[in-house]
Amino acid sequence: MFTMHFNGEAPLYEALYDYMKEAVATGAMKEGEKLPSKRNLARHLGLSVNTVTAAYDQLVDEGYLIAKERVGYFVAEIENLHKKIASTSAVPVEEAPAYDYDFDLNKNADYRFPDNHFKKCLQWAAEEEAPLNRREKEGLLELRSAVADYLKASRGVDVAAEDIILSAGMEYLLLILFALLPTDAVFRLENPGYIRLKKIFEQNNIPYDFMAVDASGVDPDALADEKSIYLVTPSHQFPTGSILRVDRRVKLLNHVKATDSYIIEDDYDSEYKYYGRPIPALKSLDGVDRVIYMSNFSKSLSPTLRVSFMVLPRPLMARYRRLSPGMNCPIPNLVQLALARYMREGHLERRLNRQRKIYDERRKIAVEAFLGDDLFSVDDKRAGMHFILTCKVNGSEADLLAYLKEHRIYMKGLSDFSKDQAQEGDPRLIVGYGNMSVEKLREGLATLKTLIKNFYDGP
Repeated sequence: MFTMHFNGEAPLYEALYDYMKEAVATGAMKEGEKLPSKRNLARHLGLSVNTVTAAYDQLVDEGYLIAKERVGYFVAEIENLHKKIASTSAVPVEEAPAYDYDFDLNKNADYRFPDNHFKKCLQWAAEEEAPLNRREKEGLLELRSAVADYLKASRGVDVAAEDIILSAGMEYLLLILFALLPTDAVFRLENPGYIRLKKIFEQNNIPYDFMAVDASGVDPDALADEKSIYLVTPSHQFPTGSILRVDRRVKLLNHVKATDSYIIEDDYDSEYKYYGRPIPALKSLDGVDRVIYMSNFSKSLSPTLRVSFMVLPRPLMARYRRLSPGMNCPIPNLVQLALARYMREGHLERRLNRQRKIYDERRKIAVEAFLGDDLFSVDDKRAGMHFILTCKVNGSEADLLAYLKEHRIYMKGLSDFSKDQAQEGDPRLIVGYGNMSVEKLREGLATLKTLIKNFYDGP
């Protein structure tokens, strides 16, 4: 005889039915087990016989119970019934530690998105019935055309909408490339670089290796003469900020042509260069049609928008259409239409102009906080959302970062983005200045500087 408690708002017979159905599904009631008579169970639970009858009848109708005349009710033998795992207490999610000052290089505080202009574009797009119901696996032509015009104007990349594929993040774009690129080519990642990418290669059994990066970016003279896929960030190397010199760009293009290789150019934050003309994309020099250009709107609009795109060389695009990998554009048509209109009306360009002023002000504040102090050396490229701060202290980078976290300051070191996470020389911290207001940034920089000095004297 089982016991249960009735404390919900559902009818009593439904509560009894749910309880017994769950017991059968989890195996708490075994196949062939005889159940109490309706009268005995009603008396035991303090219910009416009609209530128990209603629950039993429903379970019989659904096949969970079998009624045998003049014998009673039994749990049915259900072939291949997958027993439901009984619920247990969920493992509590470990909360991320709270920090007073967050210098994360991948976070921006001033997205303020969607803004009023984008909201109006969304409202307009919601009324466009035909394109909302159209299916284009590369992404809607409206947005691909807007992206093509944007690349011509801002990055010197002369492409057509037909060369562009839209998706919801670099990971999805890479999955498409895995189906298109030569299977006998090894992917080569920058070191230091976006080390976390190695997970997607490992999960898909794609061979990869690393290539060294110096003060001028990747050195083509140091590359092996074999077919490879080079994943590079030439306009603002991640995370060192180095710029790939034009002579190296030309050498790299010649190298990939000679070795039947390809380049994936990740132009992740090209919008944020604060002095002089923007560095042209490597793709703009691509006379050999061997550069796959990737970028996104994560920095300029919001990472939660999840809109990325890539420009494929013509032979790869032909292969894409021939193979037709089963990966349709995952971005909702509503978002694509709204973003296309947002760009066409000039809102993105005006937004970027405002943001460059905001982040350049913060960059200056962050750099000036360490100038004139022999304990620090600043490597500022006047671009992006971070710079490298070398701290001439007695101690390892790992110990310094741990010390800062103990004092509620979050930041990364250069070793966090290196293959072996091995530090050589003085600790080099990555100061992200986009994630705090000006007032908060000033406070955080003053606290950071004081803590590093205290660490130098001994924690």
